[in-house]
Amino acid sequence: MKTATYTGMDGKKIKVEYDEEAPCIWCGLPVESASMGGTNLCPWCDCGVYRDGTKWTYEESMNQILAAKRAKEIYEKMEEVKK
Repeated sequence: MKTATYTGMDGKKIKVEYDEEAPCIWCGLPVESASMGGTNLCPWCDCGVYRDGTKWTYEESMNQILAAKRAKEIYEKMEEVKK
C-alpha cells in the first residue's frame, strides 16, 4: 500500500491510501503510482500515453478496448526486456 497526498479545493491536504498493484480503470495494468486524476487511473492513461512514452492515437483515445489491448502489448514487451 502507498499513500498519495492531494490538495482539496479548500486548500486542505487529503491523504489517500491505495494499492499500487490495483488495475487501472482504463488499461487494466497495475496503477503503480497515483496520478493527477486519482489513484484508480494510472499516470500514463491520465496523460494519454503508453508506458513506453508513445502517445495514444485519436482512435485509441476514443476506444478503451483498443487502447487497453495496445497498453498490455507494450507492457508485456517491456517486462520481457527486463528479464
